[in-house]
Amino acid sequence: MFSLVLGGAKSGKSNFALKLFNNLQGEGALVVTGKGLDFAFKKQILDHRLERNPEIKVFEVEKNLAGTLKSLPASLDKILIEGLDFWFFSLSKEEREEYLEAFWESLVFLKQEVILVSSEVGLGLLPGKLTWEVRGLGEFNQKLARLCAKVYLVVAGCALKIKDQEDGLF
Repeated sequence: MFSLVLGGAKSGKSNFALKLFNNLQGEGALVVTGKGLDFAFKKQILDHRLERNPEIKVFEVEKNLAGTLKSLPASLDKILIEGLDFWFFSLSKEEREEYLEAFWESLVFLKQEVILVSSEVGLGLLPGKLTWEVRGLGEFNQKLARLCAKVYLVVAGCALKIKDQEDGLF
């Protein structure tokens, strides 16, 4: 089953997603996409590391998220994919279609419980020149939500379940 956690910057979405992840049984892995480009974000990444169990396997991704997902150990029972918005914005307009297509195709092969985390449009930190990127992230999040059985919105550390279907596409 796939679940999506959306929220704004510093809304508590990462902490909530980690709680969901920790409540699932079995062996898990965390796939992270955010890169610390400034001191504040580097500190946020460090804080997240300190908050989670150091035994959780962590896989860092540049652009080839699909390749990372396909290479994860088959023995995993759960996967937390953190920072899909950072990954989305790291892709140039020219390469985005190729990487997105590979990402969508890779989801079909995941049999584990999967928790996806992304910023909701207008609630997260967004890069400069926004027009096509914001529209693109909004459409990306909508497609994720259609594929997921459960969708949560986190605001001020409070999670609201906005979709709950046991028969989600994935």
